[in-house]
Amino acid sequence: MIQVKTENPYVLVVEDDPDQSALLERGLGQRGFRVTAVRDARSALHRLTLERFDAVVSDLGLPGMRGDELLRLIRNVDQLLPFIMLTGENDVTTAVKSVRDGADEYLMKPASVASVIQHIQSAMDRRAQTNSDERRLRDADLAELKAFLTGVQALVNSLETKDQYTRDHSKKVAQIALMMAREIPGMNNDRLREIRIGAWLHDIGKIGIPLTILHKEGPLNAEEWEEVKKHTIYGARILEPLSKHYPEVQRIVRHEHERWDGKGYPDGIAGTDIPLGSRLIMIADTYDAICSTRPYRAAMTREDALKVILEGSGTQFDPSLVPVFEKTYRDFPCAT
Repeated sequence: MIQVKTENPYVLVVEDDPDQSALLERGLGQRGFRVTAVRDARSALHRLTLERFDAVVSDLGLPGMRGDELLRLIRNVDQLLPFIMLTGENDVTTAVKSVRDGADEYLMKPASVASVIQHIQSAMDRRAQTNSDERRLRDADLAELKAFLTGVQALVNSLETKDQYTRDHSKKVAQIALMMAREIPGMNNDRLREIRIGAWLHDIGKIGIPLTILHKEGPLNAEEWEEVKKHTIYGARILEPLSKHYPEVQRIVRHEHERWDGKGYPDGIAGTDIPLGSRLIMIADTYDAICSTRPYRAAMTREDALKVILEGSGTQFDPSLVPVFEKTYRDFPCAT
């Protein structure tokens, strides 16, 4: 007798043939499985929303929704649930396609209970190994990501320590951009996280700009200004390791100096082609620059910043985000 390795696995049987269904339900039960049997795919989907199963055994030729349609719906929400397809002699071609769609195995009917159990156990073993491998990879990825972000934080600190006028600038820009983003309908936690990281790291590329240029007193010449403008490209390169976990962050950083009217840099894109995070940073960065003390002037007021941003609506700034700024700016940090 075949031994079941997983203790009392719970199997959903989807079979409209009452004799085959009864055979599987009785035979699986005798081998230590817990079984729920239904006659059609819609009933199966209902059960799957109510309970957690360890495997599904389904006939291909079900009434109404077929077994391959059921498989595709299940795979949309669960890539790892073991799925065994049962098929008649004339359905082999479709059954092979169902394996490509995500079935673990298919069996010709009538299928013996012993064969079904063997295939269920094999599928469960493979899926368990996949789960274990993915968990190890995820843990390794997270450890690598944490180490990378720690290193980037050191770069940000190094950059801002060298310039007393920009100390905490990145943190404030991230705070402002995030406060504005939370006022935008439809934002989810993933988008908010990418905007916060992008805003926090928006100036990281300046680490590649010579200090003689960054700290120059007086206006930059044309050649120096072209060098400064490269910092967005440098920043996107530095943040390449983030692309797996936060794919939008690189784009946000690269385009944080693009203007709504297309006259920004580095690529001269315009309007909604500019990532939302970059458009938020453009406003947040301008606000913090106006409200912070600079070598050539004292900090200005929130109202001064509001005036500049209102005047730039539709040219420098996204006109749909300016009202969001106007609604929230009184809560932003300001030196005066």
